[in-house]
Amino acid sequence: MPGFLMAQEGKIMVKEIDNSIFKKDNYWRGADGAATIDFGSGKILWLFSDTFIDQDGTGKRAHSKTMIRNSIAVQDSNSLSSELTYYFKGTKQKPDDFFQVPGKHWFWTGHGISLMNKLVVFLIEETSIHTGIGFEAVGWYVAVIDNPSDNPDKWIINYFKGPKTFGVIVGSSAVLQDDDFVYAFGVKEPATHETYLLRFEKGKLIEGDLSHLEWWVNNNWTGNIEEEPESSSLFTGQTEFSVHYDQKLKKFIQIQTYGFGKASIGYRLADRLYGPWSEPVIFYTPLLKEDKEFVYTANAHPEYRSDGIIITYNINNFDFGRLISNEEIYFPKIIEIVWDKDK
Repeated sequence: MPGFLMAQEGKIMVKEIDNSIFKKDNYWRGADGAATIDFGSGKILWLFSDTFIDQDGTGKRAHSKTMIRNSIAVQDSNSLSSELTYYFKGTKQKPDDFFQVPGKHWFWTGHGISLMNKLVVFLIEETSIHTGIGFEAVGWYVAVIDNPSDNPDKWIINYFKGPKTFGVIVGSSAVLQDDDFVYAFGVKEPATHETYLLRFEKGKLIEGDLSHLEWWVNNNWTGNIEEEPESSSLFTGQTEFSVHYDQKLKKFIQIQTYGFGKASIGYRLADRLYGPWSEPVIFYTPLLKEDKEFVYTANAHPEYRSDGIIITYNINNFDFGRLISNEEIYFPKIIEIVWDKDK
């Protein structure tokens, strides 16, 4: 249901958008994550993490026999209603992760960027643990795709493991660029979620040279960090969030969820990537229909034509049986927010 509320930059309208574009494939039956990259010729790449595949193609998540750890989709235009084509490794009958790491660890997707006719995707390295929520981030990688204009089934993917960053999972959230550098936000894992900003020289990044990354520390760019930087966290974030420059506001805007379980979605504003960032403003709280449902992974998608900002988020359920059977959740939900600065 559309709604209105007052925020720092004027009145905001929040409109819920039909999300049936994600439900049309009979094999791909829902995922979380949902970051997007414009990678040329009007094409939009979607990055997903845990993904249900119905190997029999019945179009029912309840018939899925497995969950893969990540998948992607491609849209051939920047119209949100255009069809998505989904990709993963293996076959429909024996699906596997699109991005893969040898051994028992796996990748969840962060964010990425189109760069010098290549595609750069940051990946979160995860492992199983026997405590807490059952998994833990242990590192980060960069995947460099040499031929992104080809069909994803034919992509040449080169993987590069990130250096030690004191628990900060670089690129787990927004990745942006200017003329000389690629900037990647990352949060400290597990649990504390302090947010840091790092940057890479473009030429070195696409060659997989991650050794020269620089941190924003004490109002300066600093390389060769041997000890954990002090007082350089920008704000407390989530593992996944988005940042982009909004031409209407003339500011950078950061979108994320706030809270756990019945979480809300809010924004921060800044004149520069490294801040200072404003205090968060909450503008929307999704309706949950069951006690064990929870909200997470809010991301803006500025690649899409819109009068405002397109945002997705996900609803999951701590009851795995309900997650499997309820296809109203675990497909990205879509809202649009529009500022009216004249009111």
